Amino acid sequence: MQSSTSTRVFSTYRNRNLCNGTLGIYDPYKNELVDIIEFPGISHSPELFIAGIDIDERTGLVSILANAGAAFTKPPLGSDVSGSNIAMIFNPKTKEVLYKVNLTETTHGQYGGFADLEQDPDGNVYVNSMFPGSILKLYGFDGRNTPKVTEWYLSQPRDSSIDGFGGLAAKEWTLLTHDNSDGRLLKFDMRSSKGLPIAIPVTPSHTFLDSDASYLPPKYNGTVLLIAGGPGIRVLRSKNGKWDNAEYLGTVFKASFDLPDTYLATAAIQVGDGLNMVVLPTGDKVVPGTLAGNRTHFPFYDITNQVEELLAV
Repeated sequence: MQSSTSTRVFSTYRNRNLCNGTLGIYDPYKNELVDIIEFPGISHSPELFIAGIDIDERTGLVSILANAGAAFTKPPLGSDVSGSNIAMIFNPKTKEVLYKVNLTETTHGQYGGFADLEQDPDGNVYVNSMFPGSILKLYGFDGRNTPKVTEWYLSQPRDSSIDGFGGLAAKEWTLLTHDNSDGRLLKFDMRSSKGLPIAIPVTPSHTFLDSDASYLPPKYNGTVLLIAGGPGIRVLRSKNGKWDNAEYLGTVFKASFDLPDTYLATAAIQVGDGLNMVVLPTGDKVVPGTLAGNRTHFPFYDITNQVEELLAV
């Protein structure tokens, strides 16, 4: 589950339900869900999840990823990468979808498990897959025509049994991701015609193979990277924000909130000046007639103080 905030609209966009494929708009000032957006042909489809959301701060437009869920639900993970993977641009003011692109028309079902997306300063959209790691680039959208899709970076071998990129985070022309196949932190220059990964040295050495979403909180101006997954939220820093190298400062553990292992740490998010951990509970009973579980309480967990303590070292 991904969440994204916008200083432009002062709202938090989050997946109200991963399996229902709807977009919830939460107002932190009212502390309530103020709207639920459904997408014809996507919402309430058992084959599709809405798993990635990102807001372009320059335009206020919302990039949304509706991915084929089989890659994440059929064991072993990545064994079934069939199905549609749809990238959309949504205008929250007019509540219209400006375009929809089926990424499977580019991948031909050879790889999948699409998980996250980001934008560059020109508004091009980058979408990453997990089985194995790849990045597709959507470019040429002028407000009217559907964008073109290119295979910007492909891991080799193209084997969907290999875990790939957990998520994406971008600052200006720098794109960051974490590779679950070997534990490397990578950066790309989005000005390049093709993605060329550069490994970022991390000190002290800290290798992990269970990352989900990556996030650069705006309050730190691109110098702090929060990576969700596994035990909680890992905290990394590049003091000059260039990410030529990085410090691993520690982890905010989900166990510190008495959360069980069945609660997956899926994202970090900044709301106001506060930092929060988003978790995905698993194992709930499905409500008959829906694709959703019976849970009614979905809290954010405030990790602001823990992150600040790690940064103070």
